Amino acid sequence: MKYTLLQIRQRAFTLVETIIVVALGTSMMIVLGLLIYNFNTTVVYEQTLAQSSGSASAVMREIESLALPADAVLQMHTFSGVPHTSSATELILEIPSIDNSGNVIANTYDYARFYLVGTDVYRHLEAYDLSSRTSGTKRLGSTVQTLTFIYNNSDFPRVSAITVDVQTRTQVKQNVLSYHLREYVRLRNY
Repeated sequence: MKYTLLQIRQRAFTLVETIIVVALGTSMMIVLGLLIYNFNTTVVYEQTLAQSSGSASAVMREIESLALPADAVLQMHTFSGVPHTSSATELILEIPSIDNSGNVIANTYDYARFYLVGTDVYRHLEAYDLSSRTSGTKRLGSTVQTLTFIYNNSDFPRVSAITVDVQTRTQVKQNVLSYHLREYVRLRNY
């Protein structure tokens, strides 16, 4: 059977059709690649931002939970044999000890210290033996750039409120993400 030139053309692609198909396929692959790249970049950005803001929030929650019931901000206290002082970068609280029922144990105190080492914020707690609080050191945040405490009085026995300022900073690829949280915390038992 012999095919005529017209029949052969109907069954095959022309050069123009082939170029158009290849161009469309290539452009669709490029668009798909860009979509995947941008999606991954956005996911990494959002995860890092959530971690950064989560660090600041965790620090703030812990400070609030111990500052509200505190009796005083101490100028100095000795933790594990080492004296520490409250300053613009360190906070020491005297908190009434509580039992397992949440009742205050008379004339006994737990002591909490908040401080920054590198980009990590720690809370060191020394609890009275019968207190329901657990002694130890806990890392609260890992992306903190600055932790600042501002006291409403320069005389520590008269401090009744603290302004806590937390700034986090994280780098994602070429972008720097920062998060800033500032709160005014009153000592309820002052």
